[in-house]
Amino acid sequence: MPDIPLAGEALRRVLTVVDRTAELATEVATALRIRPNDAAIRTAATSLGVDVLVFEPADFKAVARHLEPLEQLIEAVPPDADGMRWRYLDEAVLFRCESEVPVPFDEFTARVDISRVIGLTSGYLAGCTDVRARDEAGRPIRQLERSISRAQPAYLALSGADVLDVCKLETIDYGWDEQLLRWRQVNSANASALQDDGSVSFARTPEGTRVTICTHQEFALPPLWQAITPALWPAVRRALVEEAYRRSFHITLSAIAARGQGSGAVPAEEPAGAAFSLWDALARVAEPLNPWTPSVLRRPTRPDFTDSSGFRHFRPERQPR
Repeated sequence: MPDIPLAGEALRRVLTVVDRTAELATEVATALRIRPNDAAIRTAATSLGVDVLVFEPADFKAVARHLEPLEQLIEAVPPDADGMRWRYLDEAVLFRCESEVPVPFDEFTARVDISRVIGLTSGYLAGCTDVRARDEAGRPIRQLERSISRAQPAYLALSGADVLDVCKLETIDYGWDEQLLRWRQVNSANASALQDDGSVSFARTPEGTRVTICTHQEFALPPLWQAITPALWPAVRRALVEEAYRRSFHITLSAIAARGQGSGAVPAEEPAGAAFSLWDALARVAEPLNPWTPSVLRRPTRPDFTDSSGFRHFRPERQPR
C-alpha cells in the first residue's frame, strides 16, 4: 500500500485527534441522553428480520463461490508493515488481516466457537442466529445471523450514522487443520450496509493458531460525509479508510486472541466504568499532538482486554521507527 506523501504522519495525527474527539463527544452525548444508550440495543429483543424459509441449501453453497474471486484479489495485494492488505473495489473496501496466536489449534478452537465469532468483532452490540443445518458432531454448518454494531469510526456516529445492522447467510467448515466461517449479506434492515461479505479462519501453525479475517464492505455514509467524501483528496480519503480499518480490526483480533488464550475479553473500545474520567478522555484526545510521541498512533490508551479477575491488559509500546 503506497505511503501518504510528505505530511503523512501529521495527517494521521490530525485524523486520530478528530476520531478521539468524536469518541469523547459521543460518550458525553450518550450520558446526556442526546444519543441512545448502547444498553438499550444490547437488552432489546433481536429477530433475524428475514424469512428463513426463503433460503435453500444452494444459496448457502453459493457463498463460497461468491467469495473465492474476492479472496484471490486481496491475496495479490502486498501487506503493509502491520500485515494489513486493502484496496478499493468500486466504492467497497476489500480488506484482509491476520494474527498469530501462541495457543495450540485444538486448544484455541475449543475455547473459540467459530460459529459465534462475529460476537467478538469491534463494536458488536447485539444479534441472533438461526442454525439451519448441523454436522454429525452437532456443530452449526449453515446458519443465518443478524449482527448489530456501532457505526465506526466514532466521528461517523457523531455525524448521524446509524448502527450497522446486517443479516447474512453463513457457512462453517471444520477441518483437522483449519476452521472457516464465510458470510454473505442478504439484508440490512436500516440500509446501513450496502455490502458486507467476508470470512474468518482459524488455521493450525507450528507456533499455534493463525487467525485471518477477509472482508468486502461498503457502508452507508451519513449526509454530512456523503457531501464531504467526493471533495476529499485521495490521500486524505485513503488515510481515513486505512486508520479506521486498522483500529477496528486490531480490536477484533485482540478480542479473538484473548478469548483463545482463556481470558474474559472485553473489546478495547469499551470504557472500563468510571476508571476513565473526563481528564483521561481529554488526555487521549490531546495525546497525538505531542511531537515527542511519534508512535502514539499505534499505542492503545485503553486496555486490549480485561481478564476474569478484573486485571486490565495493555499491549507493549512499539519503538519509534
